[in-house]
Amino acid sequence: MFKQIHSQIVVVVLALIALLYPHLVQAQDNTGSLHGVVKNSSGAPLSGAFVKMKNAERRLSFLIITQAQGRYSANKLPAGKYVVQAIGGDYQSEPSAPVDVAAGRSATVDLSLTTMRADQLLGAWPGRLPGQRGGEAEAATRGQAPRLPEGEGKQIVEAKCAVGCHDAQRVVRLRANRDRWEEVIRNMRLYAQGSTLAKDLTDQEARVVLDYVATNFSGSRAGGGRPKPDPNSRLPRTLLQGEATKYIAVEYELPNPDAEPHEVTVDSEGNGWVSQRRGGHLGSLDPKTLVYTQIAPPPAPSKHLRLNAIRIGPNNKLWLVDGGPNRRWLSYDTRAREFSVFELPKTKSGNASGNTMRVHPNGTVWMNSIGANQVIRLDPKTRQFTFFEVPAGVKAGRTANPYGMAIAGDGKIWIAENAVNQMGRIDPVTGKIDEFEIPVKEAVPRKMGTDAEGNIWVGLHGAGKLMKIDYKTTKMTVYTPPSEDAGLYLADVDLKHNLIWVSLQHVDKIARFDPKTETWVEFPLASAESDARRIEVDQNNPNRVWWSGNLSNRMGYVELLN
Repeated sequence: MFKQIHSQIVVVVLALIALLYPHLVQAQDNTGSLHGVVKNSSGAPLSGAFVKMKNAERRLSFLIITQAQGRYSANKLPAGKYVVQAIGGDYQSEPSAPVDVAAGRSATVDLSLTTMRADQLLGAWPGRLPGQRGGEAEAATRGQAPRLPEGEGKQIVEAKCAVGCHDAQRVVRLRANRDRWEEVIRNMRLYAQGSTLAKDLTDQEARVVLDYVATNFSGSRAGGGRPKPDPNSRLPRTLLQGEATKYIAVEYELPNPDAEPHEVTVDSEGNGWVSQRRGGHLGSLDPKTLVYTQIAPPPAPSKHLRLNAIRIGPNNKLWLVDGGPNRRWLSYDTRAREFSVFELPKTKSGNASGNTMRVHPNGTVWMNSIGANQVIRLDPKTRQFTFFEVPAGVKAGRTANPYGMAIAGDGKIWIAENAVNQMGRIDPVTGKIDEFEIPVKEAVPRKMGTDAEGNIWVGLHGAGKLMKIDYKTTKMTVYTPPSEDAGLYLADVDLKHNLIWVSLQHVDKIARFDPKTETWVEFPLASAESDARRIEVDQNNPNRVWWSGNLSNRMGYVELLN
């Protein structure tokens, strides 16, 4: 009894301390706050403007919106030095001198918008000019055959590189320096060793192909097309109003500049996890401390790991694929901190790469294999893999690009047939695949999620629209976000409130759609070309939505504020 009373007294005392002396509690978690007022060039306070706070040492950036009387306030910032800048309309402030945010203390920075902003960056795939589409699926959907320039090496590329694994469009759209191309060719040769269809190059052919692609497709690794834009150039010129002002955007830049955090998921503790497609590690960002941790998977025959398709399952177990030459699926227990390895048999394309994985309620794990035109199922109990051919790809004689995946309310698995403008539905019991045409031209379906009623929501990236599929009737309904050419990539659902969150990759925004009222709210991210394609709602804190940016080498989240 005494222990119980003593515990209750301790709880009450701690609560009083937190109430009366909040700075003491804040000091314990090593955070401080930053606030101030933003004024326009005439000296009038400006509400609805953006305020960016960057802590270079911590690799963190924060974006918030000014409220009434131009005031802004950011709490629980990790202690350190911050450079602050305001952006609103056609003007922005000069970046401030570094200001020290100390634990348990508040710093003040007032800002005036006196400098003209850079030209507005129109919506486009990162690194590309407006109107240039991203990815091989768009060209395939429109029936456009990619053109390879003449020269020694062309025939080798057509005969060995552009069959089995992918089409020639993937070669055409990549712009890379010679070192990067050499790495790509080395990886492709490793992939081919596990393929039942792709053909490996000889050493002499590899040298010829390297000279050919390095000469004809040189440039930046991300794709090129124009110089790197001003980081503020995607922020809207219109001042924000209403619900759009009540959020914070957090952005973290990974230490390894070539990590490529391709996919994101969130565990039950609220931590965001990414699979590094080139960095070869799991990465985790703790939203409480904003500390990033890397975890190395078990050693494999090849050091060239290509992690992808990450997804959280029951009991906080992560599932992901090492789609490189090692051809294996991995499971990671985030509590026990242990990996399990599942070796994948040889596949058509050799690399068994995929960027969408789902854990079925029956315990099986599913993944789309893009290059192989297959959907793959793993039974973890028996360690048995089963392969399902996508009918549209078989009929067309090329991959249908099975891309996004979601599990409907009846347990059937829907897939986005990215290159043929169709959706597929798999019966997990019989393996039968039914296919349905999308009622939008050049839709290019990408990623998808399931709502609280079991219906499927799909990002139509090519069309820039959101599509709902009623799983009972297969009826498809299409909705259009406010931003034009938004590049709507992925849809995920806040299951508590049945609100649909989407990534607008072309315009660097994450948006929320209310299907009851058919209203949208768009939330801009901190940096241009953040490449926020993949998102996931934290179901334990549905006001927070995580994202990862493959080309930007960043991850982060947007969080609604009360």
